[in-house]
Amino acid sequence: MEVRLTRAHGNPPVLQQCRPRREWMDDTTNKHAYKCLPLTAANVHGWELQLQQDVVVQLDEGNGQIPRVLRGATCLFEGEAHSYERFIVQQSIINTVSFTTGWSINPPDGYSVLFTGAPNYFIEGAAPMTALVPGWWPDEVNMNWVITKKNTPITFPKGMPFAFFQIVEDSLLSQVKFNVSNSWDDLDHVETRISYNNAKSEKKLKDQWSWMNGIRTGLNEKDEPIGPRFEGHPSLDEP
Repeated sequence: MEVRLTRAHGNPPVLQQCRPRREWMDDTTNKHAYKCLPLTAANVHGWELQLQQDVVVQLDEGNGQIPRVLRGATCLFEGEAHSYERFIVQQSIINTVSFTTGWSINPPDGYSVLFTGAPNYFIEGAAPMTALVPGWWPDEVNMNWVITKKNTPITFPKGMPFAFFQIVEDSLLSQVKFNVSNSWDDLDHVETRISYNNAKSEKKLKDQWSWMNGIRTGLNEKDEPIGPRFEGHPSLDEP
């Protein structure tokens, strides 16, 4: 698939594969959080846009749901021919601030762009909004954050992934059909769950900061193959 990227100006935010590391994951005992493969896989399955400078906003009580941008509303860009100033965040309604992405992103017909916050990345006092934008849309899309804490300066730090996107197929979800069953009606399934949970409990007693690693190895607690071995995270194209 080829996705067309168009700069809205000469110096848009850096666009790259979303990074695997998170500060709160670094702070867990023995960096324990990184041992969870589903968590780290989610971190890198998409692209991030990086904030050019610190932005500080505040939502005051009784201010009509319009946050104030205290610092970092505009950024000075150094172009080849001249320098220019451009808004990178603007106050908006319904308790939100709106960041400019600087790019229009156009996948082929039949695909859309899912914009949201970077997986497992958190800002105290703010939450990312999510938007599904048609692939044909010609303009850059703003990334909106809701300010959830009032009367307090909220900092969006320089370099943070202020936006995250994936390319999604428009018709895929409508083709999904669910086949519902009960685990208790399948005795083999029940025995498999019991055996695994017993092994997991025993491992936790012997080594508190450990994981079963079955998702990585494709092996169950008896070293029997039940799935493919994890061969590493995908490497995504970066412009």
